Amino acid sequence: MFSFILSVVFSTSASAYDVKIDRIYYNLISEGNTAEVTSGEEQYSGEVVIPSSITVEGQEYTVTSIGERAFSTCSGLTSVTIGNSVTSIGIYAFEGCRGLTSITIPNSVTSIGEGAFSDCRGLTSADIPNSVTSIGEWAFYGCSSLTSVTIPNSVTSIGKYAFSDCRNLEDVIIVNDMFVHLPETHSGHYSIPENISEIIGGAFFDCKGLTSVDIPNSVTSIGEGTFYGCSGLTSITIPNSVTSIGAFTFAVCSSLASIIIPNCVTSIGEYAFVNCSSLTSITIPNSVTRIGNSAFYRCSGLTSVTIPNSVTNIGAITFAGCSGLTSITIPNSVTSIGEYAFSECSKLENVYCYAENVPSTDATAFEESSINSSTLYVPSSALSSYQATAPWSGFETIKALNDTPTNINTSKTRGIVIQSAGGFITLSGLDTNERVDFFAVDGAALGSATATDGTATFSTTSGTIVVAKIGKESVKIAVE
Repeated sequence: MFSFILSVVFSTSASAYDVKIDRIYYNLISEGNTAEVTSGEEQYSGEVVIPSSITVEGQEYTVTSIGERAFSTCSGLTSVTIGNSVTSIGIYAFEGCRGLTSITIPNSVTSIGEGAFSDCRGLTSADIPNSVTSIGEWAFYGCSSLTSVTIPNSVTSIGKYAFSDCRNLEDVIIVNDMFVHLPETHSGHYSIPENISEIIGGAFFDCKGLTSVDIPNSVTSIGEGTFYGCSGLTSITIPNSVTSIGAFTFAVCSSLASIIIPNCVTSIGEYAFVNCSSLTSITIPNSVTRIGNSAFYRCSGLTSVTIPNSVTNIGAITFAGCSGLTSITIPNSVTSIGEYAFSECSKLENVYCYAENVPSTDATAFEESSINSSTLYVPSSALSSYQATAPWSGFETIKALNDTPTNINTSKTRGIVIQSAGGFITLSGLDTNERVDFFAVDGAALGSATATDGTATFSTTSGTIVVAKIGKESVKIAVE
């Protein structure tokens, strides 16, 4: 125990501290006779040693915590030794201490707060003791000189982005089956170890050189923003063990061309695929019940979208800015379409809406789209109600679904004609003996047909959507 009686200064100014002892500011907590290190009039600099206790006017106080932003932006601080009575390091306690090169954390500390060491660019290593059970979000964010971290088994909780932008960390950090971080400088392919059950948010944050990732079936949870900014990522397969795609998970993955979402996924989070400009197609399985706001915002490469019957609500701005989108299929399960959901879809040609009752649709849903030169296809029984309701009435043409061939995404380059009636699909204009394979929207194979005299016929279930693979091209077909 340390006892300091000299150099005691009681604050009479507006600064939020009670006492200053040997260059360190404290708040005193009479209940329990404890003290918290805090900030004061002068910034900390050089080497600082935080004692286990202080004595003020004959009363001993145990130093138990480093308060919120206590050392924040103290760029002249070079090293800190924390006394073994301290149990918590508060949020942003050392944030922006760019001159800090070393810190000793004692075995008494049980929690490291949010952003505690964020932007400590001079910090090269961090040994976290066995007493620590939780590391907060952004705790070591931006520690660009950090090359190694030791995380003990006592840690049960690591917040998202805890080690993001630590670009010199040499490898992943794995603790208690949690995948924590891959350095931003990593390039090429990466396989996540088989024992990992959770990928912490921000684990691959801004890894621009990453091209592909193998996610094992052991993973059940992918955190928010996991692959944010991975501009080199071209493809990824999500295993059947994953049930949700979080907010910003694949945001700004500008090279991502394709992704398979398994049948176990029930929700796609807000901004999940925002600015994935190379994404040309995506299959949303029937297991998905929720698509978050702005999920596919500015996916300018998407040409067509089929929304499964499990979805009841299309959120605000969900497909806004999908400037390559030419057709949309909206199932009869959808009852609500949010504001600007399909705005700025400048190439939109056909909208197939199977809802018998006009869904609750915001007046801005198709704002700045091409609906004044597009066709809306709806059930014949609901034709008049759609014609009278904004924004549906803004379409150039509104037709009944049975008034038109039901090809959703015609292969115009070959002149193939696709028709559907009574559960039969007929394709004309094929090569003799050319084979066409048919799949459900979840990827399940349905069968095939071989063209005779340029025509192939396939029988399936009315009211469904199937994918016909013709050579290298795939065509979505709504079956009447």
